Amino acid sequence: MANVKKGDLVKLDYTGRMAKTGQIFDTTDEAIAKKAGIWESSSIYGPKHALFGSGAIIPGMEEAILQSQLGKSEDFAIEPQKAFGERSSELVRLIPEKEFAKQQVQPQPGMILSLDNAIARVKSVTSGRVVIDYNHPLAGEQVIYSIKVHEVITDDKKKIEAILSSNSLAGDIAQAPGAGNNGKFTVTLKGVPSEKFEAAARTIAAVVPGTEIKSA
Repeated sequence: MANVKKGDLVKLDYTGRMAKTGQIFDTTDEAIAKKAGIWESSSIYGPKHALFGSGAIIPGMEEAILQSQLGKSEDFAIEPQKAFGERSSELVRLIPEKEFAKQQVQPQPGMILSLDNAIARVKSVTSGRVVIDYNHPLAGEQVIYSIKVHEVITDDKKKIEAILSSNSLAGDIAQAPGAGNNGKFTVTLKGVPSEKFEAAARTIAAVVPGTEIKSA
């Protein structure tokens, strides 16, 4: 079993599929994504890093990681309550189509929208009424994840190095003198566009709190 605790950075590969149909909905493997018809040019494929205990991944995946053996791919069935939640009828709402017209939006079934600071899916449009579903698309579904844990990173400097490497970023990492293994760090990123810099800074700050991130 993987020796993982809250705050550790876990490097892993995974593929998620629906238990009922076997349909793949997420994967870190580019070949699998292409075969399943879910490949996206904007996605970066390959092992991902997840901060354990931060809520970055679903509870069932965290439990699966604890049961995993390093370097071995294993399948784990995850029930809805520990995956994407149970479906709730309260999250399905009826909105007059004219409300969308005010925003110059023409709703169509299957359309994904951002409403009230939440992601929603248009279920149907009939007679001037639009049915909006705020449930996660996989709510109520048992899912199966194939998970392979490559590494559990506990050292703060190595966590920062892993984040930079996985995002193809170059940077200098300096630690405050005498601070010890878990002391303060300063990370200087070189030649990084502002948007990518901000994203990297947020990730590093979440994984190693107190780290100062600079741009050069």
